[in-house]
Amino acid sequence: MSGLLTLVLPLLALPAIQACPTKYHNATTACAQVTGNQTVNSFQLYPENADFDTKRCVAYFSVLYNASVISWSPTTSEIQTIEIPGLSFNPELHSSGVRVDPLDRLSIIIDAGSAFDTGGQNITGDNILVKYDLTKKQVLWQRNLTEVTGGVYGGFQDTAHGSDGTTYAIGTFPSSIIRVSPDGSEAVPWYLKTPANHSIHGLSGLVSSPDGKALLVADSSDGQLYRFDTANTTASTPVRVPLTLADTIGAALDGVSIPSRYNGTVILVSDNEKGTVVLHSADAKWESAAVIGTVPNAYLAYGGSTVTTVQIGGSVYSVTEYFGDAKVAGSLAGNRTEWPLVDITANINGFLAGQ
Repeated sequence: MSGLLTLVLPLLALPAIQACPTKYHNATTACAQVTGNQTVNSFQLYPENADFDTKRCVAYFSVLYNASVISWSPTTSEIQTIEIPGLSFNPELHSSGVRVDPLDRLSIIIDAGSAFDTGGQNITGDNILVKYDLTKKQVLWQRNLTEVTGGVYGGFQDTAHGSDGTTYAIGTFPSSIIRVSPDGSEAVPWYLKTPANHSIHGLSGLVSSPDGKALLVADSSDGQLYRFDTANTTASTPVRVPLTLADTIGAALDGVSIPSRYNGTVILVSDNEKGTVVLHSADAKWESAAVIGTVPNAYLAYGGSTVTTVQIGGSVYSVTEYFGDAKVAGSLAGNRTEWPLVDITANINGFLAGQ
């Protein structure tokens, strides 16, 4: 790597008006085009999720076992590390969801790792939504998601956002969605799967719909896509999005993304084993979804799991995680430095051309 800057950031308790800055507009930002397979060189990265910042032209990756985040420049390869005071490097915590919100902030999910390590058998421990100011480079606030349901729902791992900065955090063991106000002052159990069977691997990833009126959520328990209307601020009921060309999306579902290059007509659902499943809605309304193809997991034979996809500089990349690596003695993660990003843009384009 060309640079490693560790930013140990003070946790500041800010009034709501400071913690909720004015929405920024960066439509004119032009990041350099990136094409072809890439490699992120970062010791013990173990990325579980990723997002691209079109204002700063860097990608963010959650550092799973160290409960932190890195930013990576695709043009300079510079890496910066974001540590969360009091949370990072806690052996009981993982870093999973990472996504830029409309208010120029980063949503980070720090979860109790036991839920995923035990397949939902043990969901004890805190799950924290961290809101980080990307301009001031400091933590704005934290919200304990576990407390919202009294610890009955766990396994939180991803987020999506409303245009006003409202955050929706999904839990997997069992399925849940917590709605958090833009300033973090209010969190409500917006959707709770009942009965609460935490041994079932449920919701895995989500995106906001192109029209901003709903969430589109993948459910690993049945391999389906669901729509949640966001008009109701206190609760929402899932409506299954009918699939065509296939009965299910997959069985080991993980991250979900909606690459901007396809103007809302493509949703990508990562399957840890199969690879990247490509869904298509020609009118971007997502009243139904065609399963038009799967980009194979290029590293399955080497122990790699496809965990998410991210659009970087106009190209779409699949992200690979290695859950089976043995931990380095005295540390929280394995002995791996090179992390492949596979350019799957041509594959997606090929599937679309066949429609």
